[in-house]
Amino acid sequence: MFRNSKFPNALKISYAATAIALAVAWHPAHAAQDDDLNLEDLTKTEVSSVSRRNQSLSNVPAAAFVITAEDIRRSGALALPDVLRMVPGIQVAQIDSGRYAVSARGFNGRFANKLQVLIDGRSVYHPFFSGTIWEYDPIPLEDIERIEVIRGAGAAMWGVNAVNGVINIISRHSRTQAGGMVAGTIGSNGQGQLYTRAGGSIDADTTWKVSAQARHAQPSRQLANDNYSEDDLNNGVVDFRLDRSLSGGSNFSIWANAGKSSLGDLYPLTPNPLNPATLIPVAITQKISTQTLGGRYRWLSEAGIESSVQASIGSSSIELNGALEVSNRQFDIDYQGRYTFAEHDLLWGASHRTVSDEVWANYAVEIETPEFTQRTTGFFIHDNWTLIQDTLQFGLGARWDQTNLGGNTFSPNATLMWTPTRSDTIWAKYSKAPRMPARAEFDVTILTGYVPPVPPFTPPVVFRAQPGSEPLHQESMEGFELGYRSQLSQQLGVDISVYRYRYTDIVSSTLGSTDVQVLYSIPIAFQNLDRENGGNGWLSGAELSVDWLLAPTWRVQLSYAFTHVDMDDSANPIAQGQGLKEERSTARHYGSLRSQWNVSSSQQFDAWIRGSSGIDRTLSPYTTTIRVPGYVTLDLRYAYKLNKDIELALTGRNLIGPRRIEYVTDYVPATPVIIEPSLLLSARWKF
Repeated sequence: MFRNSKFPNALKISYAATAIALAVAWHPAHAAQDDDLNLEDLTKTEVSSVSRRNQSLSNVPAAAFVITAEDIRRSGALALPDVLRMVPGIQVAQIDSGRYAVSARGFNGRFANKLQVLIDGRSVYHPFFSGTIWEYDPIPLEDIERIEVIRGAGAAMWGVNAVNGVINIISRHSRTQAGGMVAGTIGSNGQGQLYTRAGGSIDADTTWKVSAQARHAQPSRQLANDNYSEDDLNNGVVDFRLDRSLSGGSNFSIWANAGKSSLGDLYPLTPNPLNPATLIPVAITQKISTQTLGGRYRWLSEAGIESSVQASIGSSSIELNGALEVSNRQFDIDYQGRYTFAEHDLLWGASHRTVSDEVWANYAVEIETPEFTQRTTGFFIHDNWTLIQDTLQFGLGARWDQTNLGGNTFSPNATLMWTPTRSDTIWAKYSKAPRMPARAEFDVTILTGYVPPVPPFTPPVVFRAQPGSEPLHQESMEGFELGYRSQLSQQLGVDISVYRYRYTDIVSSTLGSTDVQVLYSIPIAFQNLDRENGGNGWLSGAELSVDWLLAPTWRVQLSYAFTHVDMDDSANPIAQGQGLKEERSTARHYGSLRSQWNVSSSQQFDAWIRGSSGIDRTLSPYTTTIRVPGYVTLDLRYAYKLNKDIELALTGRNLIGPRRIEYVTDYVPATPVIIEPSLLLSARWKF
């Protein structure tokens, strides 16, 4: 019934609305008071990612959103990107069984390069690919306390590449994970997940936990022929944490993490001698392994200065069999201090990162410098000045970063926050943020496009992206935001933000040299595309988030985002085409409506409608454009607690609408696959 649905879209949407309206059929007042939801507690949730200090969510001069551990569990999601779909302004598109494209406020891509992702303040942004590798599970979802999402520039605090947003994943303190736990999920489409955890205390001040998770997904069906692809996923991660409280309010934490991931794909790469208009898909297996050891120490000096230092070492490797191998070793250290005096809250700090990599490339990929060590050092300072107590605050800060791959960057930031009443906040923000081109953009040559031959005389053309004659330099974003946040009543809260950004020197391409080679007895013309900083444009948008407690046990949350990319016209035909492609590949409308209902002390019923408008993408490695239709879909979840320690849950995902694609990668050749409905049965046991 899901494969070729002929029902009108209006009817599908009405089914979704009916599912949420089921809560009216059983009046929520019948549920137990012990399970009442509290919107006031949600607005008092502390966030630390806006200004590197704990603040109430209702009192930050930024477009901020917090996903709690309860939100994660009740979403029914197995992968971190699916959890992020509830955030206004965050665009999530599933590519296959493991890969995702995730961005903040437009410019989405397989490796979206304007979004900084952190775990407890430590960047997981990959320096070689310039983006986050979402198919790898960096931390089990059960180990997350909350996810802080800041839309808009965060470079003044977090450094280069925090251009359009910052996602900071805050892990749970080990004292909240005492005892044991086992959680498992099995589902249709070959999905499965197993999580186990043990935790305890060494003494009254020292606690620990160790957890492990494995996740599996079977291959998806190809869009072109409904055959199975090669995107089978196998992930595993082990995580350890130890926390100790010291005298005088000091504390330290130590963590260790190791994981592996294996994910297949079909890359159309090999010329077809029997049909030169097509390329033969080649099975590729992507293998990832990571190891990290880190620690953090916080203390308060006699002078009243709050300080913290965090350091980590790690290594990772990414292997595409027969095509590319990237291994690196990484060292990070970060210090920050805070001192309050008079009406000022002063924050300052410094950080350093060293990444040494080794790269081996073959076939469709070439590398100019196989070994390289990148060093980045940064300093920041920020002052939050209370002009009128509890009413008007002014923030001013800046960060300077220096790297041996791109030079110096400067990131200023200014905010003004007015709180006319205890329940209303109006804020404005100016910011400037750099995006430093990745190592791959500086040194890698890769085949990116294929134009079939035109008989009898025109040979096939292969486009090859390569470094240009001039070295790349930083991209820059500068813009303004305006926001309004209000607790209209104890049951209803609203958050609205609008923004407009100017982007300059975006990495694009220009026509380079052409040469002809003979492969598999086929003459092929290679057209080089030289990278340059040739793109400019505007980004405008608006975001809305509404939290409404319709009853003490029934919460509804609405999020919506409008995004508009307007790239400048260019005399360079390649840059012009890339600009148009950027405009058409950004979804204008993206939203979700979630319902969380505590039916009783032992039952929960959740519904989630979400959708996106359509986009146009280039089907790599071909140069043809494919339409990715807009969609509206529905997730449902019913959970039953057998007792306080055991919970069973049944989740249905993508239950309405036809089978669909959500994204087509246009830089790395890949085979588009279909996103299908699925059913998941989960069990959680604490002991």
